[in-house]
Amino acid sequence: MTPLGARRVRGAGGGGKEIQMNRISLIDMKGSEAIGRRDLMRACIAAAAARPAVAQYPRLNPLPEGEAVVRPDGPVTDLFTGGNLFAVYNHDTSQAGNYRPFFHPILAPNHLAVTQNGEFPGSLRGHHWHRGLFIAHQKVNDVSFWEERAADCGKIVHLGFDLAESGPVGRLRQRLAWRDLAGRDLLQETRFIEARSGGANLRFLDLGLRLQALDRPVVFHKTMYNLLACRVPDSMCLPPQKERYTKLYGPLVNFQPMDRFGQITNSEGQQNEACGGARARWCDFSGPLLDGSVAGVALMDHPANPRFPTRWHNWNNMTIIASFTYDEPFELKPGQVLALNYRVVSHTGDARQAGIQEVWAQYSKTEPLAKEK
Repeated sequence: MTPLGARRVRGAGGGGKEIQMNRISLIDMKGSEAIGRRDLMRACIAAAAARPAVAQYPRLNPLPEGEAVVRPDGPVTDLFTGGNLFAVYNHDTSQAGNYRPFFHPILAPNHLAVTQNGEFPGSLRGHHWHRGLFIAHQKVNDVSFWEERAADCGKIVHLGFDLAESGPVGRLRQRLAWRDLAGRDLLQETRFIEARSGGANLRFLDLGLRLQALDRPVVFHKTMYNLLACRVPDSMCLPPQKERYTKLYGPLVNFQPMDRFGQITNSEGQQNEACGGARARWCDFSGPLLDGSVAGVALMDHPANPRFPTRWHNWNNMTIIASFTYDEPFELKPGQVLALNYRVVSHTGDARQAGIQEVWAQYSKTEPLAKEK
C-alpha cells in the first residue's frame, strides 16, 4: 500500500517507485476560534513560508543514461528525458472548456518553455485556443475543431491510453474521437507519441496520427488552420508584433526583451513572413527567452506524409502551422485512413546552431509511427 502523501511513478520496467511528497498540515479551522487573531496570522505565515515558491517535481533518480520517463499524473502526463521535465501532455478533455489535448509547456534543454498557452495567457481573450503545441483542424465536415466555442465547435475527445511506457524512448499510444456538436464521432484517431533526448541541446517529440473515417465520408476542407501548430512565447516574436501589442495592451502583455527578436526559418532558406504559404520540409521558430538565452522549436514533415513537403502558415508571427489542407481539401470515404507523421524538436540556440537541417535528414530516414494499414 502506498503511504499517505506518496506518489507512484512508473519506471522503465513498468513498475513503480514511491516518492514521498511533503505535506504541510494547516491549522484545524474547527478549533481556530480559541486562537487569537494575531497567533492565527503568524501560523498561516509560517505555513506559507514552509512551502516552496514554485511547485517542485519529484526527482526521478536514479535513471539510466538516456532514460525517458512517462509519468501519468491525473489529467496530464509528464514526459521526462534524462531526469528533467521535457513536456506536459494535457489530455483530460472531460474537464469543462478542454476541447482537445495539447502539449504545454514544452521545454528546451535549458529547462525554459518554448511554447505559450494562448494569445493572452491566463485568459480567454483573443486566440486563446492557440494552446502550446496542438493538433486541430478548422473545418471537418463543416465543424470547427480549431477554435473553442460551445456554440459551433467540435471536440477531439481523449478516450484512453493503450500504452504508457518508459525506457530509452518514452511512448504513449492514445485513442481519441473527433466528435461533432451533436455528439456523433466523425473520426477515430490513434495517436502515437514518442519522446527522446537528442543530445545535450536537443529534445525530440515524434507524433503519428492515424485518422479513420467511420460510417460517413469525412472532408478536411481547404484552410490554413490545420493540422499541427505551435504557439511560441511572446519574447520570441518578431518586431511588428512586439511593438504593436505593447502599444495596444501595455501592462497586459510582456514581450520583453524589446531590443531582441525571434526568427522563423524553413528548410528552403526562407525567413519570417516569407515562410508563410511556402512548401518546406521543416519550419523553425527561435528567439530570445526572458533569461537572455536563445532557444527554439522546429516542426518537421515526414516524407511519408501525403502532400509532402507541406505548406506552412505563419499566424501573426506567433504561431507556426504545418497546413496539410492549405491548397485543397482532403476526403476520406467511410473506413478510409489518413496517416500523418511529424517530429517536434525543442532546442537551444537558433536553427543553424541546433543543426535542424541535419536533424530532419536523420528523421526523414525513420519509419513513420502512423501508417494506413
